[in-house]
Amino acid sequence: MTVGSKISEDTLKSCADLFSSHYGIWGDQASTISKYTVAVLYTGKNVKMTSAKLRAQCLSHPENTVLVTCYLQIEHEHPQLYGHAFATVWDYGENKVGWVTQLVVHRAVRRRYIATQLLQALKFHALFFDVDIVGLASSHPASCNALAKYAAANINNVNLDFIHEHAKGILESSPISYLKAAQLRGTLFQDNCDNKAISSVFTEFYIDHTEPLAVLQQYKKRGQWCLGELLNGHEFLAIFPIAVGLESYY
Repeated sequence: MTVGSKISEDTLKSCADLFSSHYGIWGDQASTISKYTVAVLYTGKNVKMTSAKLRAQCLSHPENTVLVTCYLQIEHEHPQLYGHAFATVWDYGENKVGWVTQLVVHRAVRRRYIATQLLQALKFHALFFDVDIVGLASSHPASCNALAKYAAANINNVNLDFIHEHAKGILESSPISYLKAAQLRGTLFQDNCDNKAISSVFTEFYIDHTEPLAVLQQYKKRGQWCLGELLNGHEFLAIFPIAVGLESYY
C-alpha cells in the first residue's frame, strides 16, 4: 500500500499499462465522446490510459489517496502487476468517505477474489481508519460486490434509502472532478424512470458492456442484485454505510 505522494512514476506507468490492457473496450457509441471522432476509430479497441491522465484522475489529492497493488510471480519471471485499486478519502459533514476511484484486475486472474482483497487491504491504511462510508461508480457488478464486502453489506440487500439520501451530497463534496460532473440516474433519483435503472450515474463513458452484463445475469439468477440495470454510458453507483460512526443518520 502506498500513499499518493509516494507513488513512483514507474508504478504509475505500470498501473496505466494495466488499465490500458485490461480495463475494457470501447462500445459502439464511443463516437459520442467527441463530435470530431467516429465510432469505428474506437469500437472494439482497448480504453487507453496514460500516466498523466491517471495522475489527474486518481491523484489530484495525493495526500488523501492510497494505492493498493497486487503483484504475482509466475514461475521464474519477474513479479508483474495483476491488480490495483486507487482510493481517495474526503470529509462529508461529520463523516468520512472512502471512494474507490479506479479498480482494475488482469483478465487472466479474475474471479479469484483479487478485487475483494485489494479493497479489504484499504482498511489497514491510516487514511481509512475513520472512514464510515465507502463508494464507487463502476460498470462491473463484481466491483460493486467487492465493495459491499468491505462494508459487510449484502449486494442483494443494499440500503437503497441511504444511497437516495446521501448520494447527491457525497458527490458534491467530492474533490474528484469526474464525480462532481456525474449525473444521478435511476429510480432512486428520477421520477417516472422506466428504464429499470435504480442506482446509476451517467458518466458518458461508453465502454462495451458485454462482460459486465454477462456477470450481471449471473448475480440476478442467484437473486444477488438490487442496483438495477446497466445502461449505455452509465455506471452503477454503489454507496455503503459502515455501521460504526453513523448513528447520526438514524
